[in-house]
Amino acid sequence: MLVAMGCYVLNDACVKLTTHSLPPGQVLAVRGVFASVLLLAIARGAWRGWEPALRPIVGVRCALEVTTALTSVLALTFAPLTTVSTLMMTAPLMIAVMAMVLGWEPWSKGRLIATAAGFIGVLLVIRPAMAFDAAFAGHAWALVCAASLAARDLVTRRIPAAVPSATIAVATTITVCMAGGLLGVSEQWASPGASEVAALAAAAGCAALGNYALIAACRGVDLSVVTPFRYSLILWAMLLGYAIWGDVPQPIAAVGVVMIVVAGAFTIQSARRA
Repeated sequence: MLVAMGCYVLNDACVKLTTHSLPPGQVLAVRGVFASVLLLAIARGAWRGWEPALRPIVGVRCALEVTTALTSVLALTFAPLTTVSTLMMTAPLMIAVMAMVLGWEPWSKGRLIATAAGFIGVLLVIRPAMAFDAAFAGHAWALVCAASLAARDLVTRRIPAAVPSATIAVATTITVCMAGGLLGVSEQWASPGASEVAALAAAAGCAALGNYALIAACRGVDLSVVTPFRYSLILWAMLLGYAIWGDVPQPIAAVGVVMIVVAGAFTIQSARRA
């Protein structure tokens, strides 16, 4: 799980390195080409055709994958890597609330209190830039991304087991790539240099390795043991953010980060106990 989260942050860091020279649609399209080729090569033996991918619920997941990817790129364009990663980790809190609202899980006062504490932590994280500027836009996109990520994971739970994971992965990856190409119709694409191409190729590779590591982490072990280590993503983001851009969270934002991590870990653990 530690390796998986590190790979995901590396993916975000590579994407962020290209967002100031390439528009969002081009970033999604170029990274999507590399990811599609890599994933098709990896999943070739497990591929079962397009028929399972044509189910409506798979289409809904693909649409949510597009909104998650696009809002992630927009957030990384305007806000520091550490802040974006922290705000995106509110997704487990949103999942807990949405699962209770939908009746999939019983109501729990403890989880509601933890969720409220986590969102107070969100306010502490974004407080240093409450003005309606670029940073505020980045924070807003990061929260929208977290909501889309939560919805995507909830929909994934409802996909029948008969639909192979490889089919879902290939369908969503190609959909995101195509969405980036369609978005490019309204953008002015730039000619990417070798550094941008290398960064997006590395991003695709990191995302693929992260997905593999995540699957490996969740098999043959109690999920309550490994799931809290998802929050190591914030630590990886802090280290990379400081190493590449010199980002250092303000003290009050650091308190907010701790509140989000503690609230999320408590929510996950209480759900596993139930």
